[in-house]
Amino acid sequence: MKKVLFLLMSIFILSGCSQSTSLSEQKDPIVVGGVFALTGVGAAIGEQEYKGAQLAVDEVNAAGGIDGRRVTFMVEDVSIDKMSMGTQAIQKLLQVDKVVGIVGPTWDEPAQQMLPIIENAQVPILMPDQTNDLEREQNFSFAFSTWYDNRVGIRELLRYAQKENIKRVAIIRPVGGGFWEFTRNVFLQYAPEFGVEVIEDIDLGNPLETDFRTPLTKIKAKQPDAIFIVVSDYNECTFMKQAKELGINIPILSTESAGNEISRQGCANILENMYFSTPKHTSRYQEFEKRFQEHFHASPLFPSVTTSYDAMKILLDGIHETGSTDGNVLRIWLENVKDYKGVSFENIQFDKQGFVSTDEDVFEMKTLRNGIFVSPFDFK
Repeated sequence: MKKVLFLLMSIFILSGCSQSTSLSEQKDPIVVGGVFALTGVGAAIGEQEYKGAQLAVDEVNAAGGIDGRRVTFMVEDVSIDKMSMGTQAIQKLLQVDKVVGIVGPTWDEPAQQMLPIIENAQVPILMPDQTNDLEREQNFSFAFSTWYDNRVGIRELLRYAQKENIKRVAIIRPVGGGFWEFTRNVFLQYAPEFGVEVIEDIDLGNPLETDFRTPLTKIKAKQPDAIFIVVSDYNECTFMKQAKELGINIPILSTESAGNEISRQGCANILENMYFSTPKHTSRYQEFEKRFQEHFHASPLFPSVTTSYDAMKILLDGIHETGSTDGNVLRIWLENVKDYKGVSFENIQFDKQGFVSTDEDVFEMKTLRNGIFVSPFDFK
């Protein structure tokens, strides 16, 4: 019944029945695209986003495809240090590969460059890690994000600071812009509500920076109660090692990126002073983790891998449910998604701007003890 209704919509949206893209009338593969940071800045995250999307494609193909048609996944490599390639990459996917939907890119900066092109092409894009700040100035009707609302995560972090009587905090961020700028602005916005004063705010000006000693020395002199940092490419080990060498033993506050396997395996002994807010694992995560490990012979890096998997799975389910690859038909279907059973969220639905609605109880606090991520309240 759903297929019939959405096919009727597509007939009204398109100029005539002869242009309908009903899957039952076609045998060629369904081509979808991906844009991820596979090299350069953010590659550790981008690779996981690619694998999450690839797993969704492989599972659909293993089950017989969509209405008997296989799914072909065309991928482009774009990172924030290779922004000049962004326009070319997205145009190739749209004009040469003729993709009917896209998952990606990695981080806000490439997305800002690509969204006007996507909007003009009227092809849906599902973004796995974009912040709610992305559409502040313009709403892109074909853009949807499966990422969490980090405002909820920052509030959870500040609640922890309040409970621990942390009142004076210094901020360090790799560069102004994108996720780092967004989380910093949100922290500044909500800090007073939780009795927290920001006494220093340092922009390193380089997402590749690995020498934190100068800003750490400056911060140490101001004697904060804690430091809030969001690093790039899982540089937690480098940051924590340099802080320890400088005799800085105050709590280090961070976001979900701190809770990753790369850092846990690389420097578990010095991460025990880092406290971060992170999305909770859903009831479907453990089964997903098992499938991922069997498929790639490696553990997934939570949470970007799950939001990318969900993005691709939703896109492919939309094509199946509507029986169409027309962009406007898929856009309407996506706007009406409700209670979608995801791996990243228990239930997914998009708000008016295309972002996933994130309840206040989605995030929790974690730290590391004896090589295991645990709640900081478990050992008090």
